[in-house]
Amino acid sequence: MKLLTIFFSLLLGLQAASLPLSSYLKNVKFTNTIKSIDAQISAKRAIQSSQVQSGGYVFNGVLAYASSKNRNQDAFEYHASVQKQLLFGDSNNYINALKLSAKKRKELQANQIKAVVYKHYINTCRLQEKIEFLNDAKNRNIKLTKLIEDGVKGGEFDRSALLRSELIVERLELRIAELKSHYYESLQSLMLYSNKKAEPLCQDLLFEIPQVKVLEKDSLLYQSLEADITSSSSLQHFRSTMIPEATIGMGYDNEMDLSRSLVFIQIPLTKGSRRESQLEASIEAKLAAREKMLFAKEQIQTQLRTYKIMQEIRRKNFRRLNDKLIPKAYESSELLLERFKGSEGSYLAYIDSQTLLFDLLLQSVDIHAQALLAQAKLYQTLGIDPLKDTK
Repeated sequence: MKLLTIFFSLLLGLQAASLPLSSYLKNVKFTNTIKSIDAQISAKRAIQSSQVQSGGYVFNGVLAYASSKNRNQDAFEYHASVQKQLLFGDSNNYINALKLSAKKRKELQANQIKAVVYKHYINTCRLQEKIEFLNDAKNRNIKLTKLIEDGVKGGEFDRSALLRSELIVERLELRIAELKSHYYESLQSLMLYSNKKAEPLCQDLLFEIPQVKVLEKDSLLYQSLEADITSSSSLQHFRSTMIPEATIGMGYDNEMDLSRSLVFIQIPLTKGSRRESQLEASIEAKLAAREKMLFAKEQIQTQLRTYKIMQEIRRKNFRRLNDKLIPKAYESSELLLERFKGSEGSYLAYIDSQTLLFDLLLQSVDIHAQALLAQAKLYQTLGIDPLKDTK
């Protein structure tokens, strides 16, 4: 029998008005955090796009007075023209690549924020469960204190036994108060990132230690890094165009025949240090994007290996606690309580058995939470949406 399942089922009635994990995760996209991140990504994309887009039409106008020694030759002169810059590189390809990269980056950031919410949800539930267990331990010790108090009145116990039992209750109250302060802090963080003003439901969390599954297909990190490589390649291609740009114009000059317009074109024939620097920067950006992708894959593989090993250890310890240690501790505690009530056993032995039982229960809660938090951390790194695992 898995005793923790029984304890968890007792909590359901206390959380009827609480929200499930999916409600918090779905509300992330409406928060100011996501809106701020999306705006920053869009602004960066607009700046990058502007680097490969030509400007609008430019008007050039000059009005001057030409003075001469011979007064009858003094005259006003004017020059007016409109010109437009043309870019010959494939700017559309780069701009489309930037749009895709920005889209993937926004989705990645959203999933990473969801993973943060998931972690706060797990931690809040962990504290909630521990508080419930300690409240149960306190109630059991209050009942024991009452029995000892009756025994003191009947001469079966001295006052030291009563004081000891009362101290245990007070110590549990201190632990509960401390956990409640941590619970409130964690709950505030959960509300901050999700903009939901409610307590978590908690029973929708996976009870078992999560298994390792194929994650690459769900990883927006990989998709985002691949989109970055595509955009950097497009930029390099744009910068490598043989004739990058030309400027065409049309205008009038009063020193010429006004019945004819002046049409001109400017084509840069030399690369120039600025263009060489731009090309070098695009090549380095492409190299950096590829190296970032390779390093991310190595980093994730290392994290996955560690994750698998640690989850397997947690799984074994969790099952051992639930299937063997906690049931034994529970049975031992019940037997010692019966012996104590029948005046055959020591209250000290019962207190020790209670302490052992609840220490094992709290240890089980911590292992379970650590396993879920490890999963949430992996999801945050990879940019995987925790919603895929919710009920």
